[in-house]
Amino acid sequence: MIPFFRRIRKKMADDNRPLKYARYAVGEIVLVVIGILIALQINTWNNEQIEKRKEQSVLIGLHETFTDNLDNLNNIIAMSTDAFDSSKKMLSLVRPNASDYTIAEVDSLISHMINYSTYDPYTGSVDDIINSGKLNIIQNNTLKVNISNWSGMFNDANKDIQIANNHSFNVLMIYLNDKFNLKNIPTPKRVSEITQLDIKASSHFPANYDVFMRDKEFENLVVFHALNFNYLIQEYLQIKDYLEENLKLLEEEIQE
Repeated sequence: MIPFFRRIRKKMADDNRPLKYARYAVGEIVLVVIGILIALQINTWNNEQIEKRKEQSVLIGLHETFTDNLDNLNNIIAMSTDAFDSSKKMLSLVRPNASDYTIAEVDSLISHMINYSTYDPYTGSVDDIINSGKLNIIQNNTLKVNISNWSGMFNDANKDIQIANNHSFNVLMIYLNDKFNLKNIPTPKRVSEITQLDIKASSHFPANYDVFMRDKEFENLVVFHALNFNYLIQEYLQIKDYLEENLKLLEEEIQE
């Protein structure tokens, strides 16, 4: 196309060489400039497409990580809620003259109280994106800020998790150790999965459950246990909101 226009301009310039030669030269310059601009535009477009493909790859990886985390978190919230509800039920049975309980009921409640799992997020692609500088590829500023705050989202939850674990196994269970038969409680699913321990036979040792079911110290320990899980559940719900918000943003940015 450009050679065609050159031939036309050259023919027109031949009729009035001095003036029209200048026009021809100017036309040549204009054509060169246009060619450069077109080439730059194509190069810019190609680079933008490459960056968009990189961004889409990052967004898809993040979506998978956030989806896995949300699925895991929902399970943790359900288990923590069950532990919390069981603690409240236990509190309704503990009193100075407690008698309206059965040993099987107490064993089951204790099993549910300690049948929880702490939340350990899958960091995978998030850490890689933050540490490698790929975060700057993301164009959505809200999403970019949210992801940069990833680790900070879990700081408070991690502290509450440590407090809950310490109280459950280093305080509550130590208190109960010589007062009831641990072997009699249904093996918590989490413990069974981790240790492959499934105790079927009952303990041969006698136990007087009135000792702790009528004890103010036990009541206080169960109250603290319930409070710990109340705090944990609130932390988990905030994390859930965070994950769901980012998933929504990611789905808006990912191209089909």
